[in-house]
Amino acid sequence: MTEKWIHFFFIYSFLTIWQRMSNHYFMKVVIDTNLLIDAVNDDYSYANRIIDLVLDKKIEAFANSATLNENKLLARRKINDAEYLQKIETYFEAVQHAPFVQERINIVRDAEDNKLVESAVASDAEYIVTSDKHLLVLEQYQGIKMVTPTQFWNLFSDSSNDSWTEWINQFLQN
Repeated sequence: MTEKWIHFFFIYSFLTIWQRMSNHYFMKVVIDTNLLIDAVNDDYSYANRIIDLVLDKKIEAFANSATLNENKLLARRKINDAEYLQKIETYFEAVQHAPFVQERINIVRDAEDNKLVESAVASDAEYIVTSDKHLLVLEQYQGIKMVTPTQFWNLFSDSSNDSWTEWINQFLQN
């Protein structure tokens, strides 16, 4: 009887992992500059964890050229921690470029924030992760949800079953 259960568990585990790999889906996000700056203060903050999700290729982050250049400039000016700055430089390399949008979007009081919305629309992002009240008050635009780092982390955690997959992988390696 034990051998059948081991066989069953192995097949079930294999099928679960195969299904997840063949239907691999990544949330698409645009991450506001304020998260990059805020995350320097706390390695365990949701902002820092979200950056780690991008670096670990668990979500896809997008930015248009203007936003990415602004992020790089601000990061180099405001971040004094050399180790964290290196992490952010690696993050910049992981960010995917949003396609150029001809039509300008003007829905946020701060013109710079409109660039984030343009990036999200152009890349078909599902979320803009921000602490900016001007963006958060919109709640959504064309199906793109404006969420805080805490809200995004909760959404990601609810939709992700990575702990189960990691446990299976560790079990199979032993």
